[in-house]
Amino acid sequence: MLFSTAAFAVFMTVVFLVYWLIPHKYRWIAILCANAWFYICYDVRYLAVILVTMVASYICGIRIEGQEDIKKKKTIMITGVIVTLSLLLVFKYLNFALYTFAKVLNVLSIPMQETTLKLIMPVGISFYTFMAVGYIADVYKGKVKAERHFGKYAIFVSFFPNISSGPIERAGHFIPQIDREKTFDYDSVVYGARLLLLGLIKKIVIADMMTKYVDEVFNKVPEHYGICFAWATLLYTFQIYCDFSGYSDMAVGVARMLGFDLISNFRQPYLAGSIKEFWGRWHISLSTWFRDYVYIPLGGNRCSKVRRDINLLITFLCSGLWHGASWTFVLWGGIHGVCQIIENRIKEAVGLTREKEKALKGPVKLLLTLLTFCIVSYAWMFFRANSISEALYVVRSMFTDFSLKGAMAQMTMSGKSVVKTTGAILLLMIYDHFNEKKDLLKEMNRLNPVFRFAVYVVSAIVVIALKVNNSYAQEFIYFKF
Repeated sequence: MLFSTAAFAVFMTVVFLVYWLIPHKYRWIAILCANAWFYICYDVRYLAVILVTMVASYICGIRIEGQEDIKKKKTIMITGVIVTLSLLLVFKYLNFALYTFAKVLNVLSIPMQETTLKLIMPVGISFYTFMAVGYIADVYKGKVKAERHFGKYAIFVSFFPNISSGPIERAGHFIPQIDREKTFDYDSVVYGARLLLLGLIKKIVIADMMTKYVDEVFNKVPEHYGICFAWATLLYTFQIYCDFSGYSDMAVGVARMLGFDLISNFRQPYLAGSIKEFWGRWHISLSTWFRDYVYIPLGGNRCSKVRRDINLLITFLCSGLWHGASWTFVLWGGIHGVCQIIENRIKEAVGLTREKEKALKGPVKLLLTLLTFCIVSYAWMFFRANSISEALYVVRSMFTDFSLKGAMAQMTMSGKSVVKTTGAILLLMIYDHFNEKKDLLKEMNRLNPVFRFAVYVVSAIVVIALKVNNSYAQEFIYFKF
């Protein structure tokens, strides 16, 4: 059930009314039922997979907390993590592993037929699996108490606003909110509704508008050449940002309407002045997850510089693989890892401390921001490519022809389309610039009530009109991860 559909509007209206009309002690039941219905609407078969994840991690948490022997506790933790991750590995990576194994044998002149199993990857499995693994690790470290109420733990794993594409919540942040008695807060509900509308605008008005032109190029790579690849990559840079941050805005907004506070997942990422800063602003819940459960356990930066660099690279390669079972994603992660390693080495060589970096302003800050944006955008090209060979073709061909008119013709873009997409990008960046200094959604309270209502109505009409007439709309990009 997509946030941008009429079905979800009906579903959310019913859940909202029931949730706020019933006593607090029954609300967890209402949310649990809503979670189950929301997930079943995708495919009832997915329910069995998430139930196994819930039960395994729930039992593991209780067993860990009840065990005093350190070695046995560690054994339970490792077993729980392996069992919890096993479903993700089977549904998401088994075919990739079989394909890679066959390719390696063929290269070694050992005949091996490529085998593909007919597995349907459950929606959100990458997200709720990481939440469950994080929970097991936090219980083991003593950061959180094991949740004894299975129903409330199930709410944490399956919360419908963020189950499909995050944010990746932490048990210590989310579970206490289930028991916390909530009173209806009009301002909080309105703010959540604004976030929901903002997310719809990002997705339907901007991301979906760019889908047609991006797909035209990257789904038919051999038929294109020249600078059209650079333009398509630029459009994809903003398509994926608006698509994913739009979903995150909607998830946080829907949760806020029900009195829940989810982790903020984006903070103007394209205004970052370094790759490290970019990952402190982009998909924050995932980057902090990999920091806490992969990078730091590997040794983090509490070791030699060479080992630190290796830890960084391993973390980014894992992050790339998390995004998809393809070598294009691994390469994308590797690019970010290598760039951050180089970045760290340069900062150390010139003595650029964190305090000095934050103090940078003017042309230097702008230059670093533009350089970071170019690197991130270039890396997105590997992320979007359907294969390594196609990505390399794009690299070789991107700057062989600088004819803008020819590029627009290849992409079937009219002058009007160029103006619309460019205008959308500029408006988005202006919004991010000012939103970094002040929360513009909260600032809307300063507007005249009549004008504010008019903004809501016009925005809703535009979203609905484009949703109805856009034949190139697609599911949220991160649903496939």
